[in-house]
Amino acid sequence: MKDEIMSLLTDYGELTLDMFLRDGIIKELPIVGSTFSMIKISADIRDRIFLEKLKSFIENIEKNTKWQEKFSDIEECSRISKQLLYIVDSCDDDKKLKLIGMAFNYLAKGEINKDDYFFTVNMISKSFYPYLEMLLDIDESDERFPNDGTKYHYDGIVHLLNIGALDYDGQIPMLINEKTNEIESRPCIIVTLNCYGNFIRGLLSMLNESLKS
Repeated sequence: MKDEIMSLLTDYGELTLDMFLRDGIIKELPIVGSTFSMIKISADIRDRIFLEKLKSFIENIEKNTKWQEKFSDIEECSRISKQLLYIVDSCDDDKKLKLIGMAFNYLAKGEINKDDYFFTVNMISKSFYPYLEMLLDIDESDERFPNDGTKYHYDGIVHLLNIGALDYDGQIPMLINEKTNEIESRPCIIVTLNCYGNFIRGLLSMLNESLKS
């Protein structure tokens, strides 16, 4: 397959990506942004993987979103598109790309701002997906809980804390039996689910529901 050019035609409405590939893998995909254009595609396996990543991302974007109201600034739209390209290309899991596409709908509708969107999707991109899914396991009643490994996977909670889905909220000191001088409980940190983790949890829930249907 010779080098191809994917050219995005944008009118701030529904955007169409025409990809003319010999093997007919993809003919047309809906996409967002203003400068996903002039991307050279070769027969290299990495480029084919990128196409699959792009497909997973854009398939989860709502086609009826009013882009013109949100992205009237072409330069700003260009910056967003480039950032999205970097994130899509660096993602290592199809489900992460679906979440990133779903989250984009909230940005387009003005329900989250650009900084919060990119902070969230970077969090998703850098996560270990099985640990990211642990957000669904956290009880709504556990607004603040110790990471002692008794209720939730210890390493998973540490990972969620490190990527920013949870916040540090104190520490429980080590307890030592005064009579026996033995350790009764080891120290552990206390964490809380923050707004980013809660937002991702909502996306995960919607994704799981869509995969069932």
